[in-house]
Amino acid sequence: MTTRVVSISRQVGTAGEEVARAVADRLAFRYVDYQVIQQAAAEAGVSPETVSEAEHTPSLLTRILEALARHPSMPAAGWADPIPLTTSPLYTSADYRRFVEDVIRDLAEQGHCVIVGHASQVILREREDTVRVLVTGSPKFRARRIMTGMGVDEKEALKIIERTDSERVEYFRRFYETGWLNPSTYDLCINTDHLSPGQAAEVVVQLATLPRAFS
Repeated sequence: MTTRVVSISRQVGTAGEEVARAVADRLAFRYVDYQVIQQAAAEAGVSPETVSEAEHTPSLLTRILEALARHPSMPAAGWADPIPLTTSPLYTSADYRRFVEDVIRDLAEQGHCVIVGHASQVILREREDTVRVLVTGSPKFRARRIMTGMGVDEKEALKIIERTDSERVEYFRRFYETGWLNPSTYDLCINTDHLSPGQAAEVVVQLATLPRAFS
């Protein structure tokens, strides 16, 4: 089977976006990242910022406010539970995530695209025409890129790495019951400590152009 979709997940500071753009260019695929949020927001009738926030683990206060806004008489025990979309026009974080998931699936159906992030590696895990890639690296080399790109010192760069990694791990554990950094989630894990984005992209392209084998 021919690869029609490449899902690229990346840790901060790994040049994952550059890798993804290079892959898209070499395969002549559409590059998709923030467009997912924009399309989901348009379908939900809300701002992109609102949908983007749903891709982070909501705080307890947010879950309480969402529940109370939709069901003011709800008992406290039900505050943290999701509420069916049909009961109220007010959407919760879970609803916005479903909009994102629908957009991801629609893009995959269209094919010929490189999708960056947005849990696409999990949402599309049953698709045989999708290659799922994790771009990773060691804190030392990731910190260097962050220091250069954001103009922060090494201590702050390492804090950014620790915070973003922990947030992503918790997000996938909470909402998708899977390990974000678990190698079995991906078809390919590539370390960019000693590879340029172009070199890493070439590895991904080589995999994407191989015939897919299934048992």
